[in-house]
Amino acid sequence: MDQKIYAVIGTGAIGGYYGARLHHGGHDVHFLLNSDYQFVRQHGLKVDSHYGDYSIPADAIKAYNASEEMPKADVVIVALKTTQNHQLETLIRPLLTPNTLVLLLQNGIGGEQALTRLLNIEYTAGGLCFICSNKVGPGHIHHIDYGRLTLGVYGELGMPALTSVANDFHNCGVEVDVENSILDARWKKLLWNVPYNGLSAVLDTDTAQIMACGETVSLVKAIMKEVCIAAKATGSTLDSSLIDIMLNNTAQMKPYLTSMLLDRRNGREMELQYMYKNVLDMAAEQGVDMPRTEALYQQLSFVNRSVANE
Repeated sequence: MDQKIYAVIGTGAIGGYYGARLHHGGHDVHFLLNSDYQFVRQHGLKVDSHYGDYSIPADAIKAYNASEEMPKADVVIVALKTTQNHQLETLIRPLLTPNTLVLLLQNGIGGEQALTRLLNIEYTAGGLCFICSNKVGPGHIHHIDYGRLTLGVYGELGMPALTSVANDFHNCGVEVDVENSILDARWKKLLWNVPYNGLSAVLDTDTAQIMACGETVSLVKAIMKEVCIAAKATGSTLDSSLIDIMLNNTAQMKPYLTSMLLDRRNGREMELQYMYKNVLDMAAEQGVDMPRTEALYQQLSFVNRSVANE
């Protein structure tokens, strides 16, 4: 097996789960932690998954609280919230080699372009995580459902490296698709995230409650249609038939507390720039109005400000 050195920046619900899968697949994985560092060093990383146990004991996990102490990496997986993207250059720069692939497992759109410019590198990659996973305690991840990754590259020269990483995930038991364009992949994820993350946070409820009310289901569908129109105006091939597929899948899945709802309930800043503001700006540049999405963004901005002032 072609063993790479993986660095995981942000060992939470996403980074902890996928990093643990790579570790159990035999890869050399190094985890950067913040508040959980001492706990994980003493107790390891606990990952409860409906696929099985992917925990890493304390004597096996490679945990750090500063990226300067980590080895240079073949792949840097960024699993921080986009609200922390102002820290990325400081965190990633010590890990880079001329051939390092930086993979953003984040919500929203525009991150790859910004990071490529910031680091002055030829390409980056992005990943969309179709997963229900929450951090439920220090060093403790609860994987509830799903887990598929959709990966894409920003910069054509990065495709061979991305294909190799996709193979690693596949060999570790993770379902993975590779798209030619990261922008298409991101619009696909936004089709779900824009309505469900935002409405769950504004209404303070889970996905099952949203789907139990005919009026909110109609609103979700209307917002999805706006996202589709905006995506196509920017050159995406996003297929509007996905709307009904996503609605049906969400109706059938277990009740899920979205990441934005958890941020609100825990007094954390919500990811509005990359998930809403960038979307609205890109649509406006193409002359596309998104009135329902705009109204949702305005309500979320109020909630975000209220949380920050508590």
